[in-house]
Amino acid sequence: MELVFKRAIDSDWQKIAELEQSVSTNKYYHSVTTESEVKKYMKESQVYLIYDEKEAVGTVSFEMKTPKHAYLDGLTVRPDYQKQGVATKAIEFILNKLKGIDRIELVTHPENTPAIKVYLRFDFTIEAWKDNYFGDGEPRILLARKGLPF
Repeated sequence: MELVFKRAIDSDWQKIAELEQSVSTNKYYHSVTTESEVKKYMKESQVYLIYDEKEAVGTVSFEMKTPKHAYLDGLTVRPDYQKQGVATKAIEFILNKLKGIDRIELVTHPENTPAIKVYLRFDFTIEAWKDNYFGDGEPRILLARKGLPF
């Protein structure tokens, strides 16, 4: 599968909302689905659409907290494209974008074993447990990758 990553623009908000909606029933992911939520997300983060040929199959995004600290704040893969290496390629893409960054962190649900396994393969380490992180009653774990070359 040949994936292409394109930086999202304002007119992509509906496509992003649809991808977010496709994973919103999953308790592991806190999705943004309204126009105002998506546009706020796009202002705060660098959001990339993931395409397989001409079809959007996911998103990946990060927010720069400081010049040397990034927060991976979104990774979605449409259910029919999961377990095909899309998330792995998305993380590779982001790590290449963030070369030279001292700290990259993210949160994920502690029961999201497939995601945790992928992050651990890329030298992320589990640092903390956060109860009710998004106000949805669900815990999250904080993972971080420090100053490692990709």
